[in-house]
Amino acid sequence: MYDMASLDDIIQKIPRPILVVGILVLALGLIISQNPLQDGCDVQMTNFGRVVRGILAGYKTQKKLTQFAQIENFKNLCREGNSQGSCENYYLALKKITDGLKMVDDKCVPKLIENYENLNKILSNAIQIMALNAWGEKPPASVSERLGWLSESQIFTFCRLKTQLVRIYTDEEYKKMRARTYVEFPDVWPESIALSQRAEIPRPTVLKSAANPKGTLAEDEIFKRSLFSLRCDLYL
Repeated sequence: MYDMASLDDIIQKIPRPILVVGILVLALGLIISQNPLQDGCDVQMTNFGRVVRGILAGYKTQKKLTQFAQIENFKNLCREGNSQGSCENYYLALKKITDGLKMVDDKCVPKLIENYENLNKILSNAIQIMALNAWGEKPPASVSERLGWLSESQIFTFCRLKTQLVRIYTDEEYKKMRARTYVEFPDVWPESIALSQRAEIPRPTVLKSAANPKGTLAEDEIFKRSLFSLRCDLYL
């Protein structure tokens, strides 16, 4: 083994440029070992996480308190209230989600799905709820009324959600969600059923089918009057 004097002599004999480069390489190797380089998808996941912080995932506040994800709470309030006021936080949260998803490249989608396992359900629920909000308590009288009380910015959000659901999953997934929504669209209450009785029985639904022969609209007519027939290419 070399003693310290011998090691010092060896170091002195190494040309200064080579010594400097060697030290830099060793330092860089140490830094990388302690903080592995992130690939492009890791960076995108970090950026997406910042955008949806507190919406899709919880976090610790500066006071070390846990802020839980709020998307389910916002969703439930919107479904129960079905109004601009009750849905405001939900729609703002959905806009942030779509803003974040636009930052994720197609090649990074598998990692996105891995990190957010319930994203499919969140996107599907959002599109479904927005379509039900626009429909209202009874079938829109015409195609011109299919937007309901939704604002133009909320329509943009709806279309971006649809685009992202198809991009991240498949068009088939979107069609399945749409079919599930058709059976939920409400119909008008029959005049024969008094207001006092309506809380005790299921609300009539509009889709006419073997399971619901009293329905008043076929699937193609529901499509025309609902948000699903909207040309989203005009809003993207």
